[in-house]
Amino acid sequence: MVKVKLIDRDGAEWTPKAISKLVIEVDENVPADSLYAEFPYMACPEPVGVRVFSDDAEVFRGVIDEEEHAADGSGETLKISARSMAALLLDNEAAPCGYDHPSAALMYERYAKPFGLMLSEKDDAVYFGEQSVLKGDSCYSVLKNFCTACYSALPRISSTGTLSFKGIMKEDETRFGNTKGAVRFLSLSETRKRCEEISEVVVKTNSGGGYTLPIMNADALSRGIARRRYLNATLTQSPMRCADAMIANGQRKAYSVKLRCPSCLLGHEGNRASVDSDRIAVSGELYISALRYRLTAGGEYTDVTLKRRTNGCG
Repeated sequence: MVKVKLIDRDGAEWTPKAISKLVIEVDENVPADSLYAEFPYMACPEPVGVRVFSDDAEVFRGVIDEEEHAADGSGETLKISARSMAALLLDNEAAPCGYDHPSAALMYERYAKPFGLMLSEKDDAVYFGEQSVLKGDSCYSVLKNFCTACYSALPRISSTGTLSFKGIMKEDETRFGNTKGAVRFLSLSETRKRCEEISEVVVKTNSGGGYTLPIMNADALSRGIARRRYLNATLTQSPMRCADAMIANGQRKAYSVKLRCPSCLLGHEGNRASVDSDRIAVSGELYISALRYRLTAGGEYTDVTLKRRTNGCG
């Protein structure tokens, strides 16, 4: 059962008597998850935050961007639009400065902890280089630049406000199918996009030389794909390991599986995934890349997107 609680400006929580409509979207390629909801109107002081629970487990926590009190012949409605806690990092500008060998701990302390975000891992990696924070950079973009350079990954702020420097992927597993303990699905589709795969990255490793080091994607080449890219690894923001990451990122974009499940799967994003289907053979290392949950008077469902589990810098 899904429940919603609104938080007013004084910190008090208000629970709507019913949910007319609720849509929550989670996507690893979008920094902040989004929420749209409609309720029968109630006289709540200005709501500033929202929390969503599924079977008493919190699956969304965020800040309200818009509130609307609407009335027509059928009654009064309260409508809200909100984003997850990552919105605070996107909406706040970072002070211009420069770093020499910044660490993950420093980045968390300065750009995430002040907004109440928790940290999912204690890894204190150091980026052995310089990074600049320019006028206009958001707190999120500072973390993104650090994670791309240090981990070849995009930072992920979960729907409940936990920061992971290494991205969305988790070790928990969600099984889809008709067997006991598996998540039932109503429909399944599999998509391959050859146009996303990269067959070769040619790297420049010496500032005085040219692009002479080819990094091949043997699988793409064997299947007749010809998409070459160039990487200047002498630049601090484009280290050598990003050549492999560019290829892996293309592989991840090229393949997806989409399912519609008649249940709430919020909180499963990033999980390993497996699919048991007697019509479409789905195999390989997969993970949950995106979720779209919808609840109305007619019922609930979650649209799930699965991607290949590969390493990449995004």
